[in-house]
Amino acid sequence: MRISRSIFSALCAALITLALIPTIASAIPRDVVLSRGMVWVRMNTPYSQYHYAYENGSRVPLPGAQAGQVGYRTDCSGFVSMCWNLRYSDGRPINLTTASLDSPNYSVPITKAELQPGDIMLRASDKVVGDGHAVVFVRWDDAARTKYWTLEEAGSNQGSITKRRTYQESLGDYYKPYRYRYISPEYDDVQTRVQGFDRYETAAAAVEMSFPASTTVSVPTIVIASGETWPDALGGAALAGAHEGPLLLTARTNLPPSTRAVIARLKPRKVLLLGGTATVNEVVESQIASMGIPVTRIGGANRYAVSRSVATSAVVQARNRGRAVDTAYLATGLDFPDALAVSPISAKTRRPILLTGTDALPAETLGTIKALRLTNVVILGGTGSVSGRVESELVSAGVKVSRIGGIDRYEAAIRIAHHGAEPAVGMSWKSLGLASGNAFADALSGGVAQGQSGSGSMILLTRGDRLTDGVAIELRDHRSAIGLLRVFGGSATVQPQTRAAAAAVLRAK
Repeated sequence: MRISRSIFSALCAALITLALIPTIASAIPRDVVLSRGMVWVRMNTPYSQYHYAYENGSRVPLPGAQAGQVGYRTDCSGFVSMCWNLRYSDGRPINLTTASLDSPNYSVPITKAELQPGDIMLRASDKVVGDGHAVVFVRWDDAARTKYWTLEEAGSNQGSITKRRTYQESLGDYYKPYRYRYISPEYDDVQTRVQGFDRYETAAAAVEMSFPASTTVSVPTIVIASGETWPDALGGAALAGAHEGPLLLTARTNLPPSTRAVIARLKPRKVLLLGGTATVNEVVESQIASMGIPVTRIGGANRYAVSRSVATSAVVQARNRGRAVDTAYLATGLDFPDALAVSPISAKTRRPILLTGTDALPAETLGTIKALRLTNVVILGGTGSVSGRVESELVSAGVKVSRIGGIDRYEAAIRIAHHGAEPAVGMSWKSLGLASGNAFADALSGGVAQGQSGSGSMILLTRGDRLTDGVAIELRDHRSAIGLLRVFGGSATVQPQTRAAAAAVLRAK
């Protein structure tokens, strides 16, 4: 049968129309929306209504029409289009405008109460007097929900930025909240994500768990450790617990705004800074002191010396407050996972974490154990981390020694969690924490917060790109006790598929 020219043209037009329908086969998780936006923010991709950029934030070196076939326009609505990964079915990017972002093909209006990370606040150009604008909602900045944080492509030579805005929907001409129609369902029934734009904001978010703005007036002491290197920071858990204050992170040469904001909110009487000037330099110390807060640095010649000084300070402080401490945890000074896994327990019990070499216990560390009258030492990790020789040295010195290890860092963390759940320790599976075992910062700040929240909860470590089998078993076995799983860090450290797998286990009947 022959097809007439008009019917053929109509069929071609229909096929072209179908090709232009956005791809909706795979919904986008909220974590991924924020992660995509943060790529441009870190690049500070310059604002332009006439240029385009790849998803990695670099400018597309092609003329306008061609650039739009492979990149996203670097203005506010192009930024939202990129964050939502809007594409035609043939893979070409869809670049909406502020007048089309509210199209029912792409988004639905929501209320202020419904706003979640990855939604947008939209000032549609066809509905207001003046210029339109669109921003990606990240989180509320205050309990009253009057301020919120955004990711956005801003004009006036600002480029891709994070910004704190005032909620102004009620003014009519201002921003209205919308949700991408194909956003993935969240896991609010079984998980809560504790995260920020970076490790420093994640640490600040973790502090909010145990020292919420709604109830905390001030704290006596804040412990601050490096967010760039881990050795000096590991002992901070017991020290924060002993002082009944939080642990925050700092960059080596500058106090991050998120850390400064928490210090200002909690109004401590003093700050304890961990590590020498090579770890956290004098500029940070001066910045804290300029806030009118005395700073005491706890350092040492090397990581083992710092761990001894921190342990001594923690035990003395705990005993001054009437807490009996007779046990220390001993971990390798060459890697961080084992010490991170025990950090909630250390924060809760005030038991210090000491570092050792693999095959030799520093004489000064043994001297510290004796000077502090610590009669029990729990070695963390297998003999590949802390050898039998170190164990023998402790036994010969009259110290009672036990060991918690595993075939890898993930199994060791599980066994450490079971140790925490023993009646003598008294930790809980409720609100269990989960963090990547390959990055120290989120697990460190999260672990301390876990120990200081409620009755104290453990933390497990997983691979970032998949849920480890052992963790899946623990989630299954303890899901009735867990309630909400706390996932520490953004999707760059605990990836969406890992969260999805954890949610599936917790939801299973």
